[in-house]
Amino acid sequence: MVFFVIATSVGIAQQIRELPTAKITIRAVDESRQSLPGAAVTISFEQPIPKWGGGDALTIKGITNIDGDFGASGHSFDTKGGQVTKEGFYPGWARSVKFEKALDGKWQPWNPRVEVILKKIVNPIPMYARHIETQIPALDAAVGFDLLESDWVAPSGHGKVSDLIFKVSKRVASFHDFGSELQLTFANNGDGVQAMPPDKSGSELRSPHSGPELGYGASISLLQGNSKEHGEYGTKGDNQGYFIRVRTVMDSRGDVASALYGKIYGGIEYFPVSYKTAKLRFTYYLNPTPNDRNIEFDPKRNLFTNLKDDERVTAP
Repeated sequence: MVFFVIATSVGIAQQIRELPTAKITIRAVDESRQSLPGAAVTISFEQPIPKWGGGDALTIKGITNIDGDFGASGHSFDTKGGQVTKEGFYPGWARSVKFEKALDGKWQPWNPRVEVILKKIVNPIPMYARHIETQIPALDAAVGFDLLESDWVAPSGHGKVSDLIFKVSKRVASFHDFGSELQLTFANNGDGVQAMPPDKSGSELRSPHSGPELGYGASISLLQGNSKEHGEYGTKGDNQGYFIRVRTVMDSRGDVASALYGKIYGGIEYFPVSYKTAKLRFTYYLNPTPNDRNIEFDPKRNLFTNLKDDERVTAP
């Protein structure tokens, strides 16, 4: 048995040496694209390691220089990334590099520079934040969801205010033949939803620090289906984030006098097949202070208490 373990280790070491060498440089910058020296970087190179016959990672750690750069190399499979941290900033992750080919034992492109944008920790606040998985109470009917009570409005639940109003309609023959629509509307003039711009920074904070003042739409329609003609289509697997504004009160001039602002991470998912209505899944954050557009959440101060593990929100 000892001989087998030694022989296996020697074999793995030989496999590692035969892998091409990859090199990447991670550049840490702030949101204005200014270099961030002194940031801690961890770069991982995936390698075969004798751990239950699977793979593991060679990790190399370092500190960015005056230009915000830190580079490392190692024998590797063909995709690599890294993590960047710095005091006063949210952690960031570098996108994985897809190498095209190996030339003379080196992955190409050789030593690409991967930029990671670190967002400042500005003013994290307590918010109502929760991951929701629930069934929509009725088909072809508008049903309100109360974000502060985190429940459907009566009589379907204990909610009192229809912050978000969902309506699902569907036609289902099978997993391979169905069509559905989920509509999201709002109760008040001025309430609304707005698509969040794609965040390519790699930051743990995936949203801006504050929600927009203008640009909210009164509704969105999310289509989903599968058919012989079109295959799978629609929002399945969509990670689109959203800004939301609810409980809006307008003044006599038609301007917003009061409103609550929040966000939705990871899209609004619904599953119309295998359910009487549809299963609904989304993760939301709501700032309880009227007219405060700050949506930078402090995960240690969730205003919801006694949440189950699968309901807790850890991202800011």
